Amino acid sequence: MTHSGSLSLTLTAEKACYETAPLNSVTLTKNTPYDAEVIELTPGREPQDNNRFTLKQNPGTAANPTYTLTIADCVRTVTPGEFLSGGPLTTTEDANSRIAATLGTTPNQRVTAIELPDTLRTIGIRAFHGHEEVTGEFTIPAAVESIGLGAFRYLGQTGEPRLRFAQDSRLKTIGIAAFNFAGISAMSPLPQSLETIGLRAFENAFTSAAGPSLSNFVIPANVTSVGNSAFGSTTFSGTLTIRSPDLTRTPTNTAQTRTGRLGSSIFTEGGAAAVTQEFTKIVIPRAVFITYTQADLNAIFGSGGNYVDLADGITALDITTLTP
Repeated sequence: MTHSGSLSLTLTAEKACYETAPLNSVTLTKNTPYDAEVIELTPGREPQDNNRFTLKQNPGTAANPTYTLTIADCVRTVTPGEFLSGGPLTTTEDANSRIAATLGTTPNQRVTAIELPDTLRTIGIRAFHGHEEVTGEFTIPAAVESIGLGAFRYLGQTGEPRLRFAQDSRLKTIGIAAFNFAGISAMSPLPQSLETIGLRAFENAFTSAAGPSLSNFVIPANVTSVGNSAFGSTTFSGTLTIRSPDLTRTPTNTAQTRTGRLGSSIFTEGGAAAVTQEFTKIVIPRAVFITYTQADLNAIFGSGGNYVDLADGITALDITTLTP
């Protein structure tokens, strides 16, 4: 901002990773209407090719080099398979083929940290699949709205990272098998913005050490769909709280006879003949509860659940009187 003797002000708009159109500054005088000029900020062109990432060797790893993979500022979309460990998803030239010479013949064992920029919005199918040695805290930035199918499959399987969703997260979709067979040792609460949790999204994704961190688990209020075995083969304890009133079965839809928007065996091994209830209490909205039969609930949560109404705390809801 500048000020001249004629009592005029020059305003200049600048923001990293954005461009201004049609102009980036305006000069205002005491007679200028408030809406006389508009400075519009639009996302700039994303970095291309090798400018989209850096691969830096970690200190003290000369004998057995490991690396930190940093995605560049201003990258908004990581494309399908772009940093897939072990080779390109397609035959086109992409980042994982360009860094193959550095990572050598065991790329899944070379990247121990992945840093994502705050500008990132979309993570594509299998974008970071296979980086098994990632360790420490792994953060999904606040601007990310969707995580694609298998995007972080096997992430930190032996490194046991701590998964954190940034504060004020805008995440809406966690895709099918997004973190399947990862090695997550702890996880922050699911974002309040979340709407869809895909089939097998977190199946086999947690180490045994994650049990205490996943006690008293909460499915946020905006979630409208949880896929089959979304958290399969995971140890949970304490209370499961489902805040969303939209996870109902549609009574007239015969395809939803058993599951509806809640998949089967959500917290158990998919297809298991015997299901064991791990939660001591399940807090669930009555609007959801009354659309399922006891057989439905057993298939979804396991047998023997102690159900509590989210609104008024009524325990041991009588399914024979509440089911239409």
